[in-house]
Amino acid sequence: MKRGSCKNPLATILLLAFAAVGRCAEVPEPPPVMIDYFYEPGCPECLQIEGEIVPMLKMRYEGLCTLRRHDIRFTSNVVTLVRYQETLGVSDNTPVSMFVDYSRPLLGLKAIREGLFSSVDECVVQRLDPEWTPPAPIEAGKLEDAQSRVSGFAIGAVLAAGLFDGLNPCAIATLVLFVSLLVVYGRKRGALLLMGVPFCIGSFATYTAIGFGLLACLHSLDGFPLVRRSIEVILAVGLMALAFLSFRDAVRYAQSHDADAVLVKLPSWAERWIHLVARRGVKSHHLVLAGLGTGIAVTGLEAVCTGQVYVPALVVVAGSTDGAVAWRLLLLYNTMFILPLVAALVLARFGLTSETMVRWSKRNVPFSKTLLGLFFLAVAVYLLI
Repeated sequence: MKRGSCKNPLATILLLAFAAVGRCAEVPEPPPVMIDYFYEPGCPECLQIEGEIVPMLKMRYEGLCTLRRHDIRFTSNVVTLVRYQETLGVSDNTPVSMFVDYSRPLLGLKAIREGLFSSVDECVVQRLDPEWTPPAPIEAGKLEDAQSRVSGFAIGAVLAAGLFDGLNPCAIATLVLFVSLLVVYGRKRGALLLMGVPFCIGSFATYTAIGFGLLACLHSLDGFPLVRRSIEVILAVGLMALAFLSFRDAVRYAQSHDADAVLVKLPSWAERWIHLVARRGVKSHHLVLAGLGTGIAVTGLEAVCTGQVYVPALVVVAGSTDGAVAWRLLLLYNTMFILPLVAALVLARFGLTSETMVRWSKRNVPFSKTLLGLFFLAVAVYLLI
């Protein structure tokens, strides 16, 4: 904001006061109040601030303050935000925040709406004191500071979501089928590893490739905040519906123990294709290639079911971190996703039977469905707030 004529009486009086103090004391005109504004384009609170607060700020304090915008989609601005939070002892993370004169944090729309103008008034009045000294700017931090701060909030959620996705009944059912077919077709335990290890590698590579594609699509929407926000709202509504159906499945299965009572599951057409691919794989004489190909094909098919967890998790990751961190979190997610598969494969190698796996899977359907419903509900709430 440039200094000049002021339409607001308060600003005019204060500018005249500054001028009078400057002439009497022969001191330079004090600097404007600095307001650092951290935001993400398209967030609901940011849109309200742009339409309501910023125009009033310009009209009321023209010539008295400078508004500096920091788009937190860019890593350099995240670094700056982390430094402000650490210097001022701020632990809360809000979609939007302002810092007045490097010393007064205003976190969230409500705090900005209620405290911005009074904070600026106080800072302007302080400048009338001849003994007033300009506040010391907060120095920019290092990239590692921002990455560690983001990781602290994101890694735990990614670890939990990836592991839970790997324990998804759809993923476990595929391994049970795989082990069962090896037994039916007379494969020895050595063959289980020859096919199972490439199967896990193919599954990891396929799921990671799907994730890279989805993350790239999500990051391409950074320049279209309204479109991205619309997608998040639609996804949140869909997740609420899935949460309701998952809780319903948990109750009905606990009462009937009937798989047909479950609605949120792998579609029948995908299940038929998985059975066909797995049967052809175990019949092959090239065990390593067959395991790799089966893992790729089966994981692509079962993504129709496991994607109910994968897609929401990626939307959260893409919206809360920058690109470089998001890619690393994706790899971490997929490592956790494949972990139950590897563990089950090792246990099968040392004697765990497919019948035991089936009994364990059926016994845990109500529990896993309840967790699935809670996950859907939590992500929906996160996307809406």
